[in-house]
Amino acid sequence: MIPRLPLVVVGGGLSGLAAGVHLAAGGVPVLLFEQKPHPGGRAYSFPDATTGETIDNGQHVLIHGYAATMRLLETIGTKHLLATQPVPALVFHHPSRGFRTFRLPALPPPLHILAGVLGSDLFRLSDRFKLLRAGLSIRRSVGEGERRIADLTVAGWLALMGQSDETIRSFWEPLAVSIMNEHVGSASALLFVRALRTAFLEGRTNAALAIPTVGLSELYADPAREFILRRGGSVRCATRVVKLAASGERTTGVTLQDGSFIEACAVVLALPPAESRAVLPDGLTAGNFLAASAAIPFSSIVSTHLWFEREVMSHDVVGLIGRTTQWVFNRRKLAARGGEGGHVSATISAAHDVVGRTQEEIVALVMNDLRSAFGKNLPEPWHALVIREKKATFSATPTVEALRPDQKTPLENLFLAGDWTATGYPATIEGAVISGERCAALGSDFLRRAFNAS
Repeated sequence: MIPRLPLVVVGGGLSGLAAGVHLAAGGVPVLLFEQKPHPGGRAYSFPDATTGETIDNGQHVLIHGYAATMRLLETIGTKHLLATQPVPALVFHHPSRGFRTFRLPALPPPLHILAGVLGSDLFRLSDRFKLLRAGLSIRRSVGEGERRIADLTVAGWLALMGQSDETIRSFWEPLAVSIMNEHVGSASALLFVRALRTAFLEGRTNAALAIPTVGLSELYADPAREFILRRGGSVRCATRVVKLAASGERTTGVTLQDGSFIEACAVVLALPPAESRAVLPDGLTAGNFLAASAAIPFSSIVSTHLWFEREVMSHDVVGLIGRTTQWVFNRRKLAARGGEGGHVSATISAAHDVVGRTQEEIVALVMNDLRSAFGKNLPEPWHALVIREKKATFSATPTVEALRPDQKTPLENLFLAGDWTATGYPATIEGAVISGERCAALGSDFLRRAFNAS
């Protein structure tokens, strides 16, 4: 069954690309519009003007347990471009205790958690059994267990679990801020617990880091576009959709900025909340569809790239405990192409107090954090680049869940994609891909029903 008209995808970020790829794989003709000159949304890369090296707009870390993302990469043929840990392990630097490792041994879950916590020197002996109590709660927190924590912040849940201030600072806070892009006092306990369940309890190697060895455009955007094109679809960048049209209970197509109208058999709308509301058909706007999404707050991420004359860190990835900078990545060790000297990228998530600072101030802050971990004699970088994403993700607070819309809409052939929709996940790559995958399934199901009815 091949429809006469294309299925239009509005937005070429990860969710839109995921929808387009899965639809194209099922034989549906896809026409994707992206208003930027390139697809990828927030997951794209570009050449640094000084070094010529490929730089991502932000450091994106996957875990092996991101099933939907792994399916997408398998489909477009780039999963091999991930450097995946053979054994899940996180290296931290404690301000007074130095480098410490949390490693999960090769045991079936939940035994790997038990052995990992009891055997790790990251935690004080008195805190290890409290950590296991929290792990047991994560395992049990389904159904009624989730309802009990739905209104809690991560900090509230950790207090309920009796976690010490030191364990929160040394383990929970670094995990929460990287997964949620929000601090423990604001982040949703429900979404955090769900993410932890996926990482630590649904598979022995699920928590293993899977870090791209190439730029994000090479990993996601470019191969996804090529996949759609090879299957007869079209991807038009630098093309803005300004309005969706509707008749009765269906959308009929989209109007572009140049005034042209494109008919569609169905539409996947893969834009951020404000942009989605702006292009809705008049009938949906009058009905206040998506009105609640205007209250969804956003959180920022600051990524700092630093180049040195020599290598400055021996680890691949290090979490910095008790500093403003949360994670540091050794780009030389992680990149497939390597390079001369040292290249470090440092991430500050939930960067509410940092994103407005100057580049010089941010570089000085990051260097101070790096020197506290890698030695006070760490040289000054010869080149630095700061990338600010002021609205990197939605802020996953407890109140936000009620504001996130389903992928289905009041129109039977219009579907919503984006990590901000109701995926059950925080604002992760996995959430974005899940939403696109669901929209593809909904679109395919609609086309089957429409074909059978004709």
